[in-house]
Amino acid sequence: MFKNLMIYRLAGAWPAAAAQLEEALAREPFAECGATQQKSCGWVAPRGAEHGALVEVVDGQWIARLAIETKAVPGDAVRRKVQEAVDQIEKTSGRKPGKKELRDLRDDALLALLPQAFARRTQVTAWIDPRARWLVLDAGSQGKADEVIASLVRVAGRDFVIALLQTQQSPQAAMTTWLAAQSSDEWPAGLHVERECELKGSGDEPAVVKFSRHELVTDEVRQHIAEGKLPTRLALSWQGRVGFTLTQALQLKKIAFLEGVFEERATASADERFDADVALATGELTGLIADLVAALGGEAAPGLPSGFTDAPQTADTVGAETETRADDPPF
Repeated sequence: MFKNLMIYRLAGAWPAAAAQLEEALAREPFAECGATQQKSCGWVAPRGAEHGALVEVVDGQWIARLAIETKAVPGDAVRRKVQEAVDQIEKTSGRKPGKKELRDLRDDALLALLPQAFARRTQVTAWIDPRARWLVLDAGSQGKADEVIASLVRVAGRDFVIALLQTQQSPQAAMTTWLAAQSSDEWPAGLHVERECELKGSGDEPAVVKFSRHELVTDEVRQHIAEGKLPTRLALSWQGRVGFTLTQALQLKKIAFLEGVFEERATASADERFDADVALATGELTGLIADLVAALGGEAAPGLPSGFTDAPQTADTVGAETETRADDPPF
């Protein structure tokens, strides 16, 4: 199921029905990269069926999926081909290419090598809760999330508004409080601090302390907090049913569904498994998100958070983190 979550609020002229969103997404269907194309993005059927629906509705929740295909040519290969062209120019004309000509040679080398490059395809699942007006992306990096949002802006129009979830208390401040607690009784309802975290100091060369499979309610951890180190990520669990890592950027990573949440799906058909997975995952995560937002003091401005934008925010403005694992299809 979902491995990473980025949570957004929707406002403005968002499609009122799944059929409207389906029609909008059909304007940008996925197509493989052309011979000299480095990247291609487009919407695919969430169930994986060819020519299937681009928006699936399960228990009132909408599911869509963006495919991103990229081609990468190794830098060494480009440099070798450019050098071959430079050597040929020097041999035939006795001159060295200038900066502009070198740029042109590099572009030519890239175009020549792209048809031979292997394509890598990833998918980002978008979950829309139309009643609560959440957009939740299963994206491990801000770059992939931005691709989804940019496509939505293009196909659905710029009259609707998307913003990253903003809470009254920052995740870093809350995580600091939880790690400074003397006992688990001081943790928020429904959330349990697990055994992994990263603490980082300040300055040009900040100290970094990582704990793995380590009890965190200890004097050692509290001493690091007292010395000014702040948590950048913390492993948590919700209701003993979902494990995840919370980051300082309010991203949820390494999501793991516990307690056999999906154990009764093995004998079902592919369509039945898809429906069950969506219903169970979105049901669990709806509760988790609600409790997490409450633990962070609630939304900064319920229904209209500060910082709304009609275009993707950049990594600089949202404090994005580097992707740590591939985004495999979640269902």
